[in-house]
Amino acid sequence: MFTLQDALSSLTDSAQYRQLQLALAVAQAQTQAARAATGITAGVNSTLGYSTSTTTGSNSVSTSLGVSGSLPVLPWAAASLAAQSAARAEAVARVTFTQAMAALTAAVDQAYGRAATAQLGVDIASNTLVLSQRQLIQVQAFEANRNATVQSVQAAQSAVQTAAVNVQSAQNELASARRALGSLVGRDLGSSALTTDLSTVLAGSRLPEQGAALNAAQAFSPGLAGARKVVADAQVAVTSAERARRLPAATLKAGYGPGGAGLDASLNVQTGLLNLGYSQSLTSTASASLALSLNVNFNLLDPAADGMLSIAWLQLQQAQAAVTVQQTSLAQTLLDAYAAAQVAAQGLLPRQSSVTAYTTALATARARLLAGLATETEVLSAEITLAQASRDLTAAQVTALTSAAQLSALTGLNPSP
Repeated sequence: MFTLQDALSSLTDSAQYRQLQLALAVAQAQTQAARAATGITAGVNSTLGYSTSTTTGSNSVSTSLGVSGSLPVLPWAAASLAAQSAARAEAVARVTFTQAMAALTAAVDQAYGRAATAQLGVDIASNTLVLSQRQLIQVQAFEANRNATVQSVQAAQSAVQTAAVNVQSAQNELASARRALGSLVGRDLGSSALTTDLSTVLAGSRLPEQGAALNAAQAFSPGLAGARKVVADAQVAVTSAERARRLPAATLKAGYGPGGAGLDASLNVQTGLLNLGYSQSLTSTASASLALSLNVNFNLLDPAADGMLSIAWLQLQQAQAAVTVQQTSLAQTLLDAYAAAQVAAQGLLPRQSSVTAYTTALATARARLLAGLATETEVLSAEITLAQASRDLTAAQVTALTSAAQLSALTGLNPSP
């Protein structure tokens, strides 16, 4: 017996799960790479020079070896901002993964419900065929005793033919539903039997409060998380544009060593990047010296920077408006899904009442038959009616299950007992 829990447990073997897992792994790797870029970058270099004097004819060769490195030390350095943006993107990817898994769970619930209903449909169609055949035999017996017309026999024969076609159609639907479910869970279900009674899955479950569901959906929505990331990135862009316009371009340099060799360092205030270097001359004998310099540049008029700042503000406002649109759309989707789940849950009781009533009616019909107060036709009719009511109950259970799962995919909340 392949249960719904078996199907959900098999999700980790599916191609869909692997795809979602890889998408999250890519986002995590991008964050790690961006953070690594905030560390020091170091390298080695060498210089070989040759010169000759046109007046004295003397020649000289100079050689030097050195190391250099750069490090983003100010919080607005490009590498630091990129790492922060990558971390926000990873957070969105995590929300997306969680929501996609919830949606995949809802899809499995729906696919399992379809397969279970189809399996029950095969049973009902097969029973209906048997009952139709029995009814045909009964009508033929009545016709032999001149208690039924030829038209009644023909109608019964037509019912048998229709029932046979329905059996084949139900079997085709079951095969299709099993393939769809197997594709989701990454398993070949073959002819595995499914549980058609979903009452135990639904027993005692209730929907979360509407307000709690709406709040949960706000935190669980990848679309809203993505829109909020765009706002955060736009705010960073505004800050960067303001800094580029209002902060002077300043570079502080320091060096110590003989004739262009030795230790040197520079800090670019606007880019936030510190560059360090050390070189050792292998040929120069010049004395060491200390050099300091500060270069400051500020544009009193800079239309291009003013324009970029205006664009950054507009893009921030656009991103904020997109968040509002997402929130409104999400609230509407959530309320629609909540209402659908409520209606589906409320539809279970009348279906169950119908099954109970038709079960009693069948028992009564059988008792009347034993007492000679009813015919076999009445019993057959009661059996068919009960089978149809059972099918309707299962369909209602599937609807309630999938509606609750779809609501859970929006909120991340499971129906509580």
